[in-house]
Amino acid sequence: MTTEITEQTTPTKPPRTAYQAAAALAAELVDQAQVLPDSVEVHRDYGTDIYGVRLHYGTGLTAGRGVLETASIVDTEITREDVVAGVWVECRTTIDGIPLIARALLDPSDAGQLLTTADTADEPEQTQPAPTADTSPTAVTAPAAITVRPLADVKATAPGTTA
Repeated sequence: MTTEITEQTTPTKPPRTAYQAAAALAAELVDQAQVLPDSVEVHRDYGTDIYGVRLHYGTGLTAGRGVLETASIVDTEITREDVVAGVWVECRTTIDGIPLIARALLDPSDAGQLLTTADTADEPEQTQPAPTADTSPTAVTAPAAITVRPLADVKATAPGTTA
């Protein structure tokens, strides 16, 4: 007579704990936000036990405001990437080891309106320099109105995150 004992396998605690921490972060961000994302995703990076959060705000000016609000909550900067379909506006950061991405797709005019307002709100107003005696266009230098950090640079410096 043989006796078989079957035990249920229990998942390892580190991945479950990492998932629960990411889910809690997602819930906390949604609770603090005025603009709600279209979808919230808790995902695991391939081949790792690292869980991250993606907040997808969708398209339009309100979606862009949601990304700005999220960036403000987590104290990170906004990046933009101009593509054929429009302008991706997103923020990327890591909070307590949890990668976070919040993004929205805007049309170029909305992106210009949203980012101009956001980028210049904290900076003093810049005035254009007066032309010098030289009438050559290269003799006058004008400061950039908006500093933009290319998204490709951010992606290259954020290990463990995916687009």
